[in-house]
Amino acid sequence: MKKFLFLLLCLPSTVFACKGYVIGFKGLNDAFDHQAFISYANHLGYCSKSYSWNEIKSPSKLISSTDVPYQLYGYSMGSSSIRTLLKTNVRKPEFILTIGAYRTTNVNFDSYGIKYENYFDHSGLGQSSPGKFLNVSHSKIQQEVNKIIWGQ
Repeated sequence: MKKFLFLLLCLPSTVFACKGYVIGFKGLNDAFDHQAFISYANHLGYCSKSYSWNEIKSPSKLISSTDVPYQLYGYSMGSSSIRTLLKTNVRKPEFILTIGAYRTTNVNFDSYGIKYENYFDHSGLGQSSPGKFLNVSHSKIQQEVNKIIWGQ
């Protein structure tokens, strides 16, 4: 009976444990399509956690407190937060996705040896970092990227 009770108590923590995280950075004024972000994380089977573009300490603590894989996701101004976070010497993410970075934001992560993809809208015209241009509005680009990633 004690073993059965022990299993019942352990089961919820096992079932609800995250097998990975998508850590997202929002744009200025917390602009962010939460539903598109959550859908992206759910598609991977990962938990999602989002932060303001200028918040670096909390995501760094999350990364150091777990050993599960994680991805970084930056929207608009939040794309610049990824480089700032990486400079803190956190362990490397398995993947980086930036969406809607402004044309002067450096989202070239080749020097880090991390796989990444960048998607730009009109605010990113003239961007020197590698990526794909999408002819969609800034507010709809996260949804459009999900469609591309999911092959729709």
